[in-house]
Amino acid sequence: MTLVPIYKALLVAGFQQAAQYRIQSLLWMLFAIIRPVIFLAAWVAVAVAQGGDIGGYKVGDFAAYYVCLTFVSQLTMAWNSHEFEFEVNQGRLSAKLLRPLHPLHYSVVENLVFKLNTLPVLGVVLILVSISFGAIYHTQLWHVLVFIPSVILAAGLLFMFNWVIAALAFWATRMRTANTLFQRASFVFAGQIAPIGLVPGWLQVMSYALPFWYMIGAPTEILRGSVTFDQALLILGGQAAWLAVTCVAFAWIWRRGLGAYQAVGA
Repeated sequence: MTLVPIYKALLVAGFQQAAQYRIQSLLWMLFAIIRPVIFLAAWVAVAVAQGGDIGGYKVGDFAAYYVCLTFVSQLTMAWNSHEFEFEVNQGRLSAKLLRPLHPLHYSVVENLVFKLNTLPVLGVVLILVSISFGAIYHTQLWHVLVFIPSVILAAGLLFMFNWVIAALAFWATRMRTANTLFQRASFVFAGQIAPIGLVPGWLQVMSYALPFWYMIGAPTEILRGSVTFDQALLILGGQAAWLAVTCVAFAWIWRRGLGAYQAVGA
């Protein structure tokens, strides 16, 4: 069974449903923009107070970083770890399990529809932010070409990592703690507080060793043009490795979680 016609039908239905909630989607998008813009304004203020430079980052560099970060965050975002617990606890998952498609596919379509609906408006906002703060990009053509597979790998990694956390709902009735831990770790290690080059050395090492930076910070640095070609290849390798690990972990957890779910009468 080919998935192409199925995905086409699901995408059409998804866009029709999203058309009824355009304002809600825009509000979610604007909320996602607020935090990076706040950090951008804070770092710009600090840079200006210290003569316009912090660790080699000028005002324009900070602007470019957070514009790229916001763009990448929108392209890679996933929210399954927040919603799946309700499907399990309320029994809504049972209906999906009777369908020929894995529930994962429906989440992929929902994710794509949201991003395709919000990206045009986000693009305009980010262009205005770039102009307002005088963003300085060092991006070359090869950065853009490498960014495409990098952001795809990042989106896949974040999506599957979310599903690993989501699948824990088979055993836990509340996922708030797991989600909070994930958000805090991503906030610290993914480069959302500051560019990775400005954090202490030990924190840089941890960021490179953990998967969170490869979800957001790594493609951000590629798009901004702040990495060499060799570094970009290492990033792609790290993303691919973590994606493989996450997919294996999800498959293992899903099989055992599904058995636990069905054992209680689903």
